[in-house]
Amino acid sequence: MKGIFVVLLALVAVFCPAVSLADTVLVDYDGFASTYTRLQQGIDAASDGDTVLVFASMSFTVTFRGPGNRALDFGGKNLTLSVLGGHEISIDCEGADRAILLSTGTDSTSHITGFTFLNGHATDGGGAIRCDGDSPRISDCIFRDNSAPDGGAIMLTQGPTRITNCVFYGNSASNHGGSVYAAGSDVTVSACTFSDNDAVRGGGLAMVGANLTMVRCTLANNGAVFGSSVWFDESTATIEQCVLAFGRSGQCVWGGTPETFHCCVFGNEDGDDLPGNAHDNLFLDPLVCDLYGADGGNMSLCSNSPCLPSSADNPWGLQIGSRVQGCPDCSSPVRASSWGTIKALFR
Repeated sequence: MKGIFVVLLALVAVFCPAVSLADTVLVDYDGFASTYTRLQQGIDAASDGDTVLVFASMSFTVTFRGPGNRALDFGGKNLTLSVLGGHEISIDCEGADRAILLSTGTDSTSHITGFTFLNGHATDGGGAIRCDGDSPRISDCIFRDNSAPDGGAIMLTQGPTRITNCVFYGNSASNHGGSVYAAGSDVTVSACTFSDNDAVRGGGLAMVGANLTMVRCTLANNGAVFGSSVWFDESTATIEQCVLAFGRSGQCVWGGTPETFHCCVFGNEDGDDLPGNAHDNLFLDPLVCDLYGADGGNMSLCSNSPCLPSSADNPWGLQIGSRVQGCPDCSSPVRASSWGTIKALFR
């Protein structure tokens, strides 16, 4: 036991140098380095401002399931819920509930980072995470196969939130926001990837009375009746350096008066027209490495992509989309498609 704890201290020093063990509650899936083996136990034991550090002493890849590992509540405390570096930690809600509900006023010092959220489901919105009046930061997470009527993965109401470097794949909403639904919120989304998400309104994101700032994101192969990438209602937005491509039905961006610039817009089944103030955009194939691959594809850029800052087709010399170069030259992605999708490639 002592040896395992010494190894843990070394791992924290290497992967989390800013973390003080004096302000850290450990949750060990295997129960060797901590008596807390369930996530809610660690959250309940933590004090305001603490870090709840999650790991497995016997493995680098584990999945938390069952009561105590879903429907998590910070209890009004501002906490960092984090994965120990080098570990792959998933929270599988098994369709029984969402992973996290924050409803008691946590602020931007709260941080959720490093997890994979699977199979979350909530009938009142926010399949994986719901924040009512809260403002946590969410970073470096993967959201896969979550569902809800609104906000298949995340639902935000009445609070400013930053979502950074996350991947949203295969999430769905029966109404608004296949991945993210925000109402009355200020939302900043940066360096995120949205693929193969579906909803009636907003295959990727849906905004109602919200303000969206979205920078260097990739939204591709999402589907909706209205807005395969983003849907707006009485909302404002700035969409910058994003890939908005290959939407399955539904005009790429629907509603509102967003300012969209330095983006790459291409191959959306119901058109690449953009509402609001759209200027200085590319209407060229973004040339991604693996659009239709497993788990949402690679989404990094081929070496001949116009979205690379070095491309002769990129007049601004800016990185467009969430991913940098990841493979050699390639051609447009191919899959079985409707006639509408095929026609969209040649508009």
